[in-house]
Amino acid sequence: MASDIDIASNALQMIGAGSISSFDDPGAGAAVAKALYEPLLIALLTRTYWRFTMKKQQLNRLSQTPLNEFQYAFQIPTDSLKIERVYPRSFYKIYRDLIYSDQTSIAIDYAYRPATSSLPSYFVLALTYHLASEFALAVTDKEQKDQIYAQKFFEALGAAYSADAQQHPQTPIVDSPFTDVRNGGF
Repeated sequence: MASDIDIASNALQMIGAGSISSFDDPGAGAAVAKALYEPLLIALLTRTYWRFTMKKQQLNRLSQTPLNEFQYAFQIPTDSLKIERVYPRSFYKIYRDLIYSDQTSIAIDYAYRPATSSLPSYFVLALTYHLASEFALAVTDKEQKDQIYAQKFFEALGAAYSADAQQHPQTPIVDSPFTDVRNGGF
């Protein structure tokens, strides 16, 4: 189980910058890791529909009535990074930390930041290469290292997408007007 420091330290070691034991260690490596680690992690967590970041929750309807076109407002959970789905499927809009809808109740699937120790190894590897790529230019000023680790990141990201996609069954197409028309049905 890796920690934030372990992952950042491994990325710094990959680019030849040495390891760190804290984000507050002296030196450029620790300073860059402290500044970039969390934003890069959050960007990667919200890049796609990672199964390990998903939560389901029924939202609390607020007593306030929204202005204009919607009847109800719902509070988005404070740990939400990105809303993936809203149930029932209906028209809604997100304003800051609220969802406006005409539904009397809604539930959501949303991405959150899981504990680092619970991140799957396929994701940690992709994250480590991503950090190495981003740290390389800032710490070593060597564009070649940046490009090498960027390529490794994209390869690891593809493998991570594949591994994560196997965590749930494929959803079959139940009804499709395109195939119905082609087959003579309506």
